[in-house]
Parts: sequence; structure tokens; C-alpha cells
Amino acid sequence: MTTTGISSGTSGNQVKSNKYELKTEDFINMMVTQLQNQDPLEPAKNQELLAQMSQIGQLQSSTALTDSLKGMVLQNQIGSAAGLIGKSVQGLDTDNDPIDGVVTSIRIEDDSVNLELDNGKSVPLDRVTSIKPLAA
Repeated sequence: MTTTGISSGTSGNQVKSNKYELKTEDFINMMVTQLQNQDPLEPAKNQELLAQMSQIGQLQSSTALTDSLKGMVLQNQIGSAAGLIGKSVQGLDTDNDPIDGVVTSIRIEDDSVNLELDNGKSVPLDRVTSIKPLAA
């Protein structure tokens, strides 16, 4: 029996960054700019600054949680897909055309798990409609 590796060479914690995504540094820079440009006769209150810092902390926590959950979902999908190796599947390809075949391997691409079939085609894991064991 041959064993096929399921690693894609990337960590489950990696998430693609968006060049328009705001980072903590961006919020701190905005806060510093706000402090530099404030009216000296009516400076910002400490409570307002603390509230903004608290919001930055909440944003960081939320972002870290989202990244962790995305990694766990991907690892779960990889495990599910690995269990389909050697089984007959039916599904829809990316053009919504029906496709079927025996799963020979899995491929991870852009945080998506694809099943590679014996006929040279592939089907995304989330587009599988039927799974059958091979007849003995």
C-alpha cells in the first residue's frame, strides 16, 4: 500500500494578506496623527484614548482568532479529504459540470482543498455531492 503525503508546504496559520487590510500600526498612526492635530484648547480626554486603545486590542484579538479558525478549518478539510483517497466521488467542477472519478490525491491551493481524480480532473472538496467505496 502506497502512502501519499498531504502536506502542501504551508502552515495552517498562514492567511493571505490583503493590501487594503488595516493593521494595528495603521490605527496607532491614525491615533498619533489625531493627537498631533488636536485642538490644544480642548485636548482629547484620557478616557477617549483608553477606549481607542481597547478597541485596537479587541481588533488584534479578533484578527488572531479569525486566523486560528481559518487554519483549523483548513486542517479539518485536509483530514476529511485524506479520508477520501481511494474512494469514488461525484461532484461539480468549477464550471458546474458533473464530474466523477476515484480520488488519488489531494491538493491545497489558495486555502482550498481539491481532490485529484484518476481521470486527471479535480473537484473542490466543498463541491462533492456523492461518495462511494470502490467495489471489491
